[in-house]
Amino acid sequence: MYSDNIEEISNYIVSSDFSTDGRIVSLLNFLEEHLPEFPNKIKITEDTHEEILNQKLLRFLLSKTSLFWFIAENRNETGESKSKPDFGVYENIEVYDDNQIRFFDIECKRLYHVTKSKQYVSGKTGGIQRFKENKHGVDLSHSAMIGYVENETFSFWHNKVNSWISDVTEHLRMIASQKIVKLVSTHKRQSPQFPTIELTHFWLKMNF
Repeated sequence: MYSDNIEEISNYIVSSDFSTDGRIVSLLNFLEEHLPEFPNKIKITEDTHEEILNQKLLRFLLSKTSLFWFIAENRNETGESKSKPDFGVYENIEVYDDNQIRFFDIECKRLYHVTKSKQYVSGKTGGIQRFKENKHGVDLSHSAMIGYVENETFSFWHNKVNSWISDVTEHLRMIASQKIVKLVSTHKRQSPQFPTIELTHFWLKMNF
């Protein structure tokens, strides 16, 4: 496991009252608790497409919670962006409320090739770039990215991803490394209401 330059954080579960901040904390705790199980629960090959990985992850996440509802390729309903992040996250409430909006977006990317994986950061479907351009996470202060690490080490991809980000203030910072790696980054964005967005990154070592 990659353990260099890791910031120590306490390992605790926050009891959420589902206030705006509470929802985010509860969701991040949920992801950190259950994502380590995912690679061992699925059967894939090196040729498995990212869309298939996302479908498997969606089914896995839905099987683990009654608190959140994950919507695949969820388009922002305000019409401010036609971009569709891999998952939009809502509270899973019993009574339908058409005014309910997603409170969190998740984008997933494969980390498998030293040039093609630059899409994690930039390019036509660049993950971080879309958050910076307010195409993903529209009017949200927090969202997440999930990296499917298919080869090399967590340390290798940490260094490689940061090498693709020119602004050092936006580099990914390692928070924890156990069964998965957790990182955080903050990015300037094109949004008057939310001029920055904080991204939590969860990297999973995939098994073939």
